[in-house]
Amino acid sequence: MNTKFYRISKGKIKIIAAKEEDAVKLSEAFDLIKNTDRVEYDYLQKRLKSVIVSSRLGSTNEFFMPERIWLANRSVIVKNDVSWLASLLIHEAFHATQFKNGKYVKSLSKLEPLALRVQKKFLQKLGESGNDVDRVQKNKYWKEMTGDKASSIYFRQLFKLYTDK
Repeated sequence: MNTKFYRISKGKIKIIAAKEEDAVKLSEAFDLIKNTDRVEYDYLQKRLKSVIVSSRLGSTNEFFMPERIWLANRSVIVKNDVSWLASLLIHEAFHATQFKNGKYVKSLSKLEPLALRVQKKFLQKLGESGNDVDRVQKNKYWKEMTGDKASSIYFRQLFKLYTDK
């Protein structure tokens, strides 16, 4: 893992990405949230510490609690527009509110619908229909996420590098 990473700060949140254009795109997503819903942006400042984007391709991402770090493969950033990324940041950060006393208080099957609802609400504020959120719930996305064990191992390596500094 000798990749150079680029860093951008958005308030208290650090964006760290293997590609500069990915860090910039995420920065734009944070700006969109700030300009659309200042309350939600302020929540993000409390819910997220860092966003780390790997150089790996793939649709997998993972939220680490209690550290408040979201890790994503590069394809998550490249294949989605700024509006979707902004809604995804809100979705992932919402998981921090679902975390209590060292563990998630509900099963994943109960956590995701609530996070998707928050995500969809933000998309609607942008004038989007929210159909993308419905599509994610109904397609093969979850199978891809749970079937990608290599990314999960890689995320743990990145996480360890980040937290061991």
